[in-house]
Amino acid sequence: MNDRIIAFLLLFILLSARLDAQKISIEATEQPLSEVLIQLRDGYNMSFSFDDAALRKFRITLNKTFKNPEEALTFITKDLPLDFEKSGDVWIIYPAPEKPKPLPQNKSRLISGQIQERKTLESLPYSNIVINGQGTISDADGYFTFRSTDTVFNLSISQLGYYRIDTTLAPGRNYKITMVPAVESLKEIVITDRLLETFVYTESRAGILHLNHKVTKFLPGSSNNSVFNLLRLQSGILAAAESSDNLIIWGAYEGQSRILFDDFLLFGLKNFNDNISAVNPYVVKNIKVLKAGFDASYGDCVGGIADITGKDGNKIKLGADVSLNNYTVNSMLQTPIGERGAFLLAFRHTYHDLYDNKNLDPYKRRGQTSESGITVIPDYVFRDLNLKYTFRNDNGFHFRTSLLTGQDNFSYSIDEAFNQRFQLLRETSETNLQKGASFVMGKDFYNGLNLKLTLTYSALNSEFNNEQEIINNNNGNLIKQELIEAINKTKETTAELSARKAINKNHQIEGAFKYTANRSIWKEDSSGVQSISQNIVGAYATIILQDQINLGRFTLLPGLRFSYLPYLNKNFTQPRLSISYKFGEHINFSLTSGLYNQYLSKSSVQDQSGNYRYMWTLANDSTYPVLRGKHLTASLTFERANTQVALSPYYKKTKGMTRYVNFSQIETDGIFKGQGRGYGFDVYVKQNFKGHTAWLSYTWSKTEELFDHFPDSEYRFAPQDQRHEIKLATLLNFDPFYFSANYVYGSGFPVPDYNQQPIEITRTPYHRFDVALTYKFNFSTFYGEAGISVLNIFDRENLLYNNLERVPASQTTSISIYEQSVPFTPTIYIKLGF
Repeated sequence: MNDRIIAFLLLFILLSARLDAQKISIEATEQPLSEVLIQLRDGYNMSFSFDDAALRKFRITLNKTFKNPEEALTFITKDLPLDFEKSGDVWIIYPAPEKPKPLPQNKSRLISGQIQERKTLESLPYSNIVINGQGTISDADGYFTFRSTDTVFNLSISQLGYYRIDTTLAPGRNYKITMVPAVESLKEIVITDRLLETFVYTESRAGILHLNHKVTKFLPGSSNNSVFNLLRLQSGILAAAESSDNLIIWGAYEGQSRILFDDFLLFGLKNFNDNISAVNPYVVKNIKVLKAGFDASYGDCVGGIADITGKDGNKIKLGADVSLNNYTVNSMLQTPIGERGAFLLAFRHTYHDLYDNKNLDPYKRRGQTSESGITVIPDYVFRDLNLKYTFRNDNGFHFRTSLLTGQDNFSYSIDEAFNQRFQLLRETSETNLQKGASFVMGKDFYNGLNLKLTLTYSALNSEFNNEQEIINNNNGNLIKQELIEAINKTKETTAELSARKAINKNHQIEGAFKYTANRSIWKEDSSGVQSISQNIVGAYATIILQDQINLGRFTLLPGLRFSYLPYLNKNFTQPRLSISYKFGEHINFSLTSGLYNQYLSKSSVQDQSGNYRYMWTLANDSTYPVLRGKHLTASLTFERANTQVALSPYYKKTKGMTRYVNFSQIETDGIFKGQGRGYGFDVYVKQNFKGHTAWLSYTWSKTEELFDHFPDSEYRFAPQDQRHEIKLATLLNFDPFYFSANYVYGSGFPVPDYNQQPIEITRTPYHRFDVALTYKFNFSTFYGEAGISVLNIFDRENLLYNNLERVPASQTTSISIYEQSVPFTPTIYIKLGF
């Protein structure tokens, strides 16, 4: 009996202690509510999420003890226009929804708004929004609409690099919803659980990635080229190519994938060796990658798309950023214009040769290894300029204009003797000038209708010159002489009127009419003889329709593009379909398929030594057919807490490719038609741990081609074919220090030896390991970064895609000249801003 009494007393004491431990005492006199919550956080180990500016205006006078946190928060908010809920261990305080007026239960109600960055009022495109369990995405201007018969709308909004927002809003209003960058430490937001920045967000549709460029500044080499350095680490995007000007996505050929910046097309600058990106990282706001199977809103492309949205400019205060490293100076200025406008200017320029002397083994002979070498000393100059102005008023009217111009000049000379037999004299130069502009004007109506007019212009002028001689050192005779002069000019001008409207909770329709005008000029002289001369002009009209259908766990996105080409008197219909299904909260499956056409693309040029060059040309459906592509891709993704796993198989086939071939030895000369096919799969695994991030991606792929001049009429390996590519990366966050490292392995591209019969194919594996260390600091009103990164830390000489050029010296020998891959490249940089 005594034992039972003692046990009962012990249990009573423990329960009393437990109940006492849950008691909450609050003492406050005219104290801002936000400060009261901070005291509760610190005193009782509670976690809160709230808007400091919104809660600071409420003054609390209270001296009371409560049984538990819920009772305390209920008492505090009972007379305030606030509500709260618990999500995990975090108490979320938010504005209480307005009480809706009594309405018929079946009446449709609308909610609309724009997602913005709180610090600058930048619009945040492609934000992921879940409203009452239904998913949607904001458009390129951060605008969204949703229609339902519900009387209250519960929103969960997420954007890469920003803290998530969970809130409840009333229908019938247009909201401005601001988000706080996760990489910034802003006093306006108080949150105690540490949210991890993530690199990649995968949409529910297969083949689509959103990349968080905000944290890419910590990656190796990112002081100038954060855009491509992040892209190359994603599965399905070829990293071993080191080709930042022409993305190779899931085996697509040069010119088949598109880079869009602020809606206009970037044809591509030379951008050698990862040191410079075609897009200034300072001006980037969002990166969306569509590897294949994209919807009807995107077109004129049979490969993949990198859709980059530029910053609008700071609408609140003047700001400037300047960075300096071994090679380049980069600067950006942004300032408000009036109360609703902003202006942005950015400029980059190289001031030092990007490349050092590099001894390469140029001489290849059957059964023999040469001991001689050629020193290539390239000269490279790059510069670009960005200008942008944006305006948006409170009535939903907005417009923006964006301008870009960039130029690069690349050249090198060779005057070298080798093997005591030959002397090679060579002068090679290439100049590229890229111009682009866009003008967008739109109106977001309160009834959920969105109208937008988009005008774009893009042009590229390229000039290539190559003069070379091979001389017999024994007698001074000229063995071979060649002079190639090529000019390639291309333009694209578009006008598009688009509309989008949420019909109800199950349907959101989009439509557009687009007019596109293209022109391509290609002139090429070989040793004084004009081999190619073309000037093709064409225009076409496209009608675009699609409907996003939400059916609970199912999401369907049927779409259609219909294009009429009057200059060819032909039309093309391109149906698209995407199906997604969510298996619970964490697993999603998606399947996409469609037909794709491309009218402006690159045609390849192959000489008798197997060297490739690519020129932009417009389809005329005789010599240069319209490219016709088929895509089928799927994805199975698992996302939970800090873990993300994705499997993405794909199949692609493209018809209508052209190649100009000059095989004088076997009397094969002319423009030949062909087709290509590619298939494979991606595996992506990412893990966040204690503020750090690591990920692995693997791609198995096979890309083949078949052209009319192939004697055996069988598929061969395409130049960009690579069987395996593995990428490992990590970012360690020891704020204010950040350490990152990445490693890329590629199994190699096919290199044919035309001196061997039958032709032999060799592949040289690619290995590259990069590291970086970054330090963030603040003083007074200024902020800054300082860092060091090393590309190719082990100085491995890699053979890149299409960077090998063979110069025949005799019937049995040839000289191999390599455009230098990224060597051991240390970069020290410092950045300052306010």
